[in-house]
Amino acid sequence: MIFFALPAFASTLDGYDRAKVADEIYKKMYGNKLMPEALNDPELAAVMKKYIYGDLSRQIKLTDTERQLITIVVLATNQNHKLLKRAVEGSLALNVKPIEIREALYHVAPYIGFPKVFEALDVANEVFTAKGIKLPLENQGTTTDADRFEKGLAFQVNAYGDRINKMRDATPDYQKHLQDNLSAFCFGDTYTRGTLDYKMREMLTMAVIGTLGTGEPQYKSHVLGTLNAGATNEEVIGVITTMNPYIGFPRTLNALRIANEVFNERAK
Repeated sequence: MIFFALPAFASTLDGYDRAKVADEIYKKMYGNKLMPEALNDPELAAVMKKYIYGDLSRQIKLTDTERQLITIVVLATNQNHKLLKRAVEGSLALNVKPIEIREALYHVAPYIGFPKVFEALDVANEVFTAKGIKLPLENQGTTTDADRFEKGLAFQVNAYGDRINKMRDATPDYQKHLQDNLSAFCFGDTYTRGTLDYKMREMLTMAVIGTLGTGEPQYKSHVLGTLNAGATNEEVIGVITTMNPYIGFPRTLNALRIANEVFNERAK
């Protein structure tokens, strides 16, 4: 294969020892354990390690907790349970709280369904038990059967505006139960829970819908929701960049295109 020389371009990848950075961060999270993939496929494992823990660790402008929780829900969505277990272990090493991990997984049930979440919780709870963390963790729900719909709808309207009411008004009677379920379950049962703030919850929602790659209108809505919750454009890009090694570039670039549409619309 022939490679042609190109003019030199400035790169965000210049100016640091990516292998050294990756080793330092990986050791902080996992000690001196060998990356399991390196046993049989050391070349690809080295590429992954330097990309995730070297390049991306410098590029992503999020807190450790934000980055780890996003990683966890992306892996849960993909049902990548081996990497999920490692992500939970690494999160605890970075002082992410067990209840934050659990709440991140609870949060995504409306988007990926109960089965995937319970399978992911099995993985997380196995790690918690091995670390001597007592289960079950404390309750974080804030609604009752009597007020979950009312509080959920109020949250929706406050977060996303009067278009929620217009959408409900335009829904045929035989479909209204789905709108009611969305308000009561997704927002009443879920968004109102404790531990994670609104911004973190929007980041998680955005990450999961982007990982699924099938809900462009919903993805656009939650990019906007993430910004309205106080995130910067750079933090939204941080969410997308965190997703990238686990979802690949086609879905990453689609997510980036939609985010840029939102950025441009907000800037007008």
